Amino acid sequence: MLAKMSVEQSLMKANSYAKRGEVAEAQKLYQAVLQAFSKNKRAQQGLATLKKLKLNNTIQSPPQEVVQQLVNLYNQGQIVAVVEQAEILTEQYPGATVVWNILGVSRTQIGKLDEAIEAYKKSILLKPDFALAHYNLGSTLQELGRLDEAEASYTKAITLKPNHAEAHYNLGNMLKELGRLDEAEASYKQAIVFKPDYPEAHSNLGNMLQEIDRLGEAEASYTQALALKPNFAEVHYNLGGTLKKLGRLEEAEASYTQAVAVKPDFIDAKHMLAALSGETTATAPRDYVERLFDNYAAKFESSLVDNLEYEIPRVIAEMIIKDSKFDLLGTITDLGCGTGLFGAEIKQFCKHLEGIDLSKKMLDEAKKKNIYNKLINQDILTYLSNASLNFDYFVSTDVFVYIGDLSDVFRLIKSRNKTGGKLAFSTEDYDGDGFFLEQSGRYSHSKKYIESLCKKFSYKLLHFETQNLRKEKNKKISGGLYLLEF
Repeated sequence: MLAKMSVEQSLMKANSYAKRGEVAEAQKLYQAVLQAFSKNKRAQQGLATLKKLKLNNTIQSPPQEVVQQLVNLYNQGQIVAVVEQAEILTEQYPGATVVWNILGVSRTQIGKLDEAIEAYKKSILLKPDFALAHYNLGSTLQELGRLDEAEASYTKAITLKPNHAEAHYNLGNMLKELGRLDEAEASYKQAIVFKPDYPEAHSNLGNMLQEIDRLGEAEASYTQALALKPNFAEVHYNLGGTLKKLGRLEEAEASYTQAVAVKPDFIDAKHMLAALSGETTATAPRDYVERLFDNYAAKFESSLVDNLEYEIPRVIAEMIIKDSKFDLLGTITDLGCGTGLFGAEIKQFCKHLEGIDLSKKMLDEAKKKNIYNKLINQDILTYLSNASLNFDYFVSTDVFVYIGDLSDVFRLIKSRNKTGGKLAFSTEDYDGDGFFLEQSGRYSHSKKYIESLCKKFSYKLLHFETQNLRKEKNKKISGGLYLLEF
């Protein structure tokens, strides 16, 4: 160590560590100096001071029974009481490493995340090799979206405690969120190595494998998770999705049925069960759609545009521009704007553009494009019911596939917009008279149904054409493109 630093530099750095309470690091440096120069008085004095500091920290630790009382309160769910008592204890015993960590965990539970981070850092300052505090710090940083810092904390926890299964698991979750799927897979598998009976790790490994279409392996992971935790509703649901992708629809329906049996209010599973059983509901559940697109946001464009050849935003933009008699289209609201694919196509042709979407993560992606004058995080019906509407165009691309009954959409646009305008949208094709919930979980609408709404709410059909919307399972999904005037 001294080869890189002079004695003076080593002593100064050791003193700095000691002042910050980083006893172990200071001790290493003092000992390195004494190993080279055994009679160095400053190093001897420094070690003596450290011994006093260690003694003080020991004295400043509360009795074990007091710490246990805190743990008992936490286990009983009395989190506010834990925070209050832990804050008092850390004033009385500032060297109480474990109490600082408990304080951090409890502050996290009540949503005081920045204060929780301060508590974890204090715990780590007192005990740099406290793996649990590094892990807890990583969890809180991840919750705040500070992913680079979270990764560093998880990595430190694993370095200190290589068999920390939860740290491997959380690191896997974070890496999956970052799109680093190979690394995520390795982390999940490490978690399972150290804790084979970890159903959540098997489950999330299955989720990752399903995402990259390694469906047989995903099924095996879900099966293992259910062997460990038979009433794991989310795994029954995700297994249903895998089986549906594999074309094993009866088994998929059985999995969705089991998910609802375990969790009767599981709206996602109910929706997919309806889709497979032939029941046509009025609309997809709001929370289902929000979760679907929050999870899809990061890879939405690469998946839909690059892999599924999705060009409807461009096609509808061209349809509107061709129909217009003016150089500028005026004001447009993009209903279900997603990541802003339609906005990017139309921005230069309109004077004001607003985007509405249920998924906050999709809006975060749209915001990066800097093309919307305003972005609003709401579902379409709430927006149409409450916003001040004064638009020349309402546009909705690949959104009505998550709304079966479009009556309220047509009624609200017609009745609440301050002037007449136009409505442009896409649908998936249905051969019947109305709308239908497909096995995909999306709705298809017939031209007859759209025409019936036009008649009911006094819209004029200006343009209709059929178009391939995108690919699905290497097949083209056919749909209708509409331009209506009201």
